[in-house]
Amino acid sequence: MRTRGCCVALLPLLLLAGCKTAAPAPPPADQSAQVIDAVKAADQAWEKAFAGRDTTAAVDAVEASGSVLAPNVPIATGSEAIRTLFAGFYALPGMTIDWEVKEVQASSSGDMAMTRGTYQLTFNDPKGKPVVDQGKYATVWRKQADGRWKVLLDAFNSDLPLPGS
Repeated sequence: MRTRGCCVALLPLLLLAGCKTAAPAPPPADQSAQVIDAVKAADQAWEKAFAGRDTTAAVDAVEASGSVLAPNVPIATGSEAIRTLFAGFYALPGMTIDWEVKEVQASSSGDMAMTRGTYQLTFNDPKGKPVVDQGKYATVWRKQADGRWKVLLDAFNSDLPLPGS
């Protein structure tokens, strides 16, 4: 009886010893360094398209379901809403814009990245007087199946105080 009990107790251990467990998969290689230049280039191309009022290219830089969070207006999500938002900027008399990437961070998997920077937007008020707005932005980028980088989310706001502050 004692032998039988011992065998029954050892059976699970013997079964476990005979099982081979798969070694854990190694973590993916950190691809963030490879991504930084590509994302900077995508950001600069988007700036060039937007500043040049190339609506098609500017909207195409954003994923079809992406969003732009501009100040003082509702969130623009999707290509048509973003096209309408951009048209509003383009309608500003004398509108010019420049932005500069200050930082790029990328996921170790190499499929997501973030840019952060500053911008300067200039336009003419209703009396023709130039208005200069300076601010900051943060943009989340996602690598597409075709290898291109597109904006998933862009948010920006002014550094200027509110009028009357």
